[in-house]
Amino acid sequence: MKLEVRTAEARDLPEIKRQIDEYLAVDYYSLEFLKGLLCDENTLLYVVTDADAGDAIVSYFYAFIDTLDGALKELHASEKPEALREYGPETLVGVYKTSSTVREYQGRGICSSFIRDLEPVLRARGAKMILATAMRSPQGAVPMRHIFHNHGYAEIAELIRPWHEQYLYCPYCGRHHCICDAVFYMKKLKETEGGDYRG
Repeated sequence: MKLEVRTAEARDLPEIKRQIDEYLAVDYYSLEFLKGLLCDENTLLYVVTDADAGDAIVSYFYAFIDTLDGALKELHASEKPEALREYGPETLVGVYKTSSTVREYQGRGICSSFIRDLEPVLRARGAKMILATAMRSPQGAVPMRHIFHNHGYAEIAELIRPWHEQYLYCPYCGRHHCICDAVFYMKKLKETEGGDYRG
C-alpha cells in the first residue's frame, strides 16, 4: 500500500461521487456540483490514491472557506450556537464538509491526517476557526466523534434532523428523508502555528 494525496481533478469526480453515494447518501452531490468545486478558489477538494492498487482513489476530502453566516447555512444550522455568538457574520471560517474512505482502507488514519494537515492551510487563508457537523445515527452512533475529539474539537451544539428536508436516501437511517441528527463541532485556530499541507 502506497498512499499519495493530491488535489482532485475532473477525471476523479465519478469515483468521488460513487463514494459519496455509497457512504453518505445517494445523490447528495451531483457531478455538476462537484465540477463547480474544482473552479472555486475557496474550496479544498483532495483525493488519496493507492499507487499499489493502480492509483485507485481510496478516499476524498472536501473543505472550504466561507463567512460564518455562509458556513452556518451550509451546515444546516438554523440558529447560531452560543459558542459562536461573539463572532460577527463576516468572520472567515474553515468548514470540513464531507469525506469518505472506502471500506478496505478505513481505520488507517486517512481522515485524521486530512483534518490535522489542512489546519495550517485554512489558517493561512484567514480562517479564525474550523466548523464541522458529524452525523449521529438514530442509534446514537457518531462515526466521526473520536476523530474530532482527538484533534481538539469541541461539541458546541446539537442539530435535530438537519437533512430531513432533502430527498436523499440515507444509508444510516434507511429513509429518503433522513432522520439522523448531527453534532456541531468547532476548533479555534491559533495564529502562531504554521506549516504546509503536504499535498
